[in-house]
Amino acid sequence: MRDRITAIIAILLLALLAGTTYWYSQSTRINALANPVSREGPDIVVDGAALTQFDADGRATNKLIGERVTHFPSDDRVEVARPRLISLRADQPQIDAKANHARVEESGARVVLTGDVTLIRAAGKDGEPPMRMSTEKLVALPDAEQFSTDAPVEIERGGSRINAVGMDYDNVKRTVKFRSKVRGTVEPSAPPKGAEAR
Repeated sequence: MRDRITAIIAILLLALLAGTTYWYSQSTRINALANPVSREGPDIVVDGAALTQFDADGRATNKLIGERVTHFPSDDRVEVARPRLISLRADQPQIDAKANHARVEESGARVVLTGDVTLIRAAGKDGEPPMRMSTEKLVALPDAEQFSTDAPVEIERGGSRINAVGMDYDNVKRTVKFRSKVRGTVEPSAPPKGAEAR
């Protein structure tokens, strides 16, 4: 009789342990389902990242470097802290843009740089001087190498300095269109080599 009581107590203890384990696993599973991961928050955060974009032929066209890159799945945007956007096209003067923050939209087709934005275009192979642009907000279309702003902007190129509100710059055509309140000093261009002074 004593062996039977010991066996019954052991079976009851094992059944209680199994029941408690089952209850605990079910309650944690239900709590996990009640608190799903937010689609509003980031799903990827990378420190010290470099993103390179390529054309259809596999040539690198531009690179975006950032201290911290954060991806948000809800609208597929990428936020970049301390970004640096560099054009890598061999046939165009290199563009190097820096800012405090960037928002990458449309899978990299549009980059909005904000906060102490500086864009430097390297000197052209034809002797064209380098250009430096400063503003607080700049919208970049890296594939087209076009840049625009509605904010006040200052451009320095050689001995020329222009201040304006709003601007569109095309690095391929090397044209700048100022929108309003344009003021500045433009240095005359040097005469072509071989031209005689009059």
